[in-house]
Amino acid sequence: MSNKTLALMVFLLSTVSSYAQLDSTNLPIFILDTQGQAIIDDPKTMTRLKVIHNKNGKYNKPGDAPNEYDGFAGFEYRGSSSQDFPKKPFGFELWDERENDIKAGFFGMPKESDWILYPSYNEKSLMHNTLTMRIARKMGMYASRTQYVEVIVNGSYEGVYVLMEKIKRDKDRVNIAKLEPTSTSGDDLTGGYIIKIDKNTGTNLGTWESKYPNPGNVRNFSAFFYEAPKEITELQKTYIRDYVGKFEDVMFSKDFADPTAGYAKYIDVKSFYMMFILNEFSKNVDGYRISTFLYKDKDSKGGKLTMGPPWDYDIAYGNAEYCEGWRSELFAFRYNDICPKDTWLVPFWWERLISDPVFVGQMRAEYFKLRESGGILDYASIVKEIDQMAAEINEAQKRNFKKWPVLGKYTWPSPQPVPATWELEVKELKDWIQARLTWLDKNLPAQYTALENSSPKVDLKAYPNPFLDTISLRFTSEKEGNAPLEFFDLQGKMIFKKDLDVKPGDNLFNIEVPESFELNGPHILKLTTPEGETVTKKLVKGS
Repeated sequence: MSNKTLALMVFLLSTVSSYAQLDSTNLPIFILDTQGQAIIDDPKTMTRLKVIHNKNGKYNKPGDAPNEYDGFAGFEYRGSSSQDFPKKPFGFELWDERENDIKAGFFGMPKESDWILYPSYNEKSLMHNTLTMRIARKMGMYASRTQYVEVIVNGSYEGVYVLMEKIKRDKDRVNIAKLEPTSTSGDDLTGGYIIKIDKNTGTNLGTWESKYPNPGNVRNFSAFFYEAPKEITELQKTYIRDYVGKFEDVMFSKDFADPTAGYAKYIDVKSFYMMFILNEFSKNVDGYRISTFLYKDKDSKGGKLTMGPPWDYDIAYGNAEYCEGWRSELFAFRYNDICPKDTWLVPFWWERLISDPVFVGQMRAEYFKLRESGGILDYASIVKEIDQMAAEINEAQKRNFKKWPVLGKYTWPSPQPVPATWELEVKELKDWIQARLTWLDKNLPAQYTALENSSPKVDLKAYPNPFLDTISLRFTSEKEGNAPLEFFDLQGKMIFKKDLDVKPGDNLFNIEVPESFELNGPHILKLTTPEGETVTKKLVKGS
């Protein structure tokens, strides 16, 4: 018997063994044959890829003819810490027989060449990324389209995976202009770019560091990586680096919130507060500081720095035992307060944005709109989404956890206690989300300050600043009447209110600081005069 014949028999036997594990499934099947080669991190390995997807509710069997894709692809391992798990994450590129990129669409998704198979090894509900992407798309953001599948590699059943679109410039993904190496001046140079804040893995296009330290650690500076275009020139690197630098210069200045010259000149504000809502809803421990993407189109097409797309939510939703990650309370953007010695911290400008009542007001209004009955973040709507996903993978998850028996066991960074069954994992996800939304509702109140309503007609003097036990207010009023005085913390939560009896002419009030001002730091004062004019001031409580 020849070696070739023996190898063929071994492959067929392993295939039969695998097929015995996966007789049939309601999910599409990805069958990979690397033709004797190992899949590694880099470079990609030429692989024969067959995808089976019988429509109209028909079950799929590994022996069925491939009807979704039948061709070649280059496969590699991807990710950072996730590569350490036995169930590997894959990135792949669709190829012809000569390793040239080709485009194809899966399951009705737009055609492209670059895709990801995400394993969800240490996230045992198998839902975190899929749920987040579905919610983000409903919120109007671009987020990777997803599809649950089951995977066989060289005859070995590997379990349930999520097919995901790779973040990439494309009219159906990150829809920005294509930046050519010849784009060297004018409007052509201004877009489109994709950058990310991340660990130094998975990219080789270069990086730069912010010149401003992050809150909590004066020696910590966020690192930015060039993500696209892949053939980026030094001139283009300089342009996007300088653009981000100008944004950070403004954010570090005292006039960062100026409506004309402030941060709104440089960023798509809505994309920032939508990402804030998504990260805080999920309490993404990695949020803001790792796997955080931003992009910029040409100036002629809007041209502002845009936050997104969202990525990497496996250790969100309480699935982290470190840095208070398991708790349904606390803000993810305050990560630096909890773990200031971490290597990767939240960029300083998030704290600055949340100190601006205009940004806070816009974000709060959007959040409570999403929370309305029947809304995207209505708890009943989320449970419905989870139940639909659970029904989709109910059969397949049994095979997945037979292959990977991790239920009830610790896998980094699982909080304790670890649910004993998949059904309890799903219940824990629902319960955590309910608790999280309840906490956010109380800490993201519907009432908020809004600088856009401030009036320059009111000359309000508030002193001393910083204050201790008493705040003195002096202003002139044309009318007699009631003037509501409100104090908010930087989350927009009202912590104190007092009605002032105002007389025509000069008014002086000495306000005793209540015990609710228990923390040092900035607060927002808002005064509404009898004329209906409003003015806000930022005051700092000293120690």
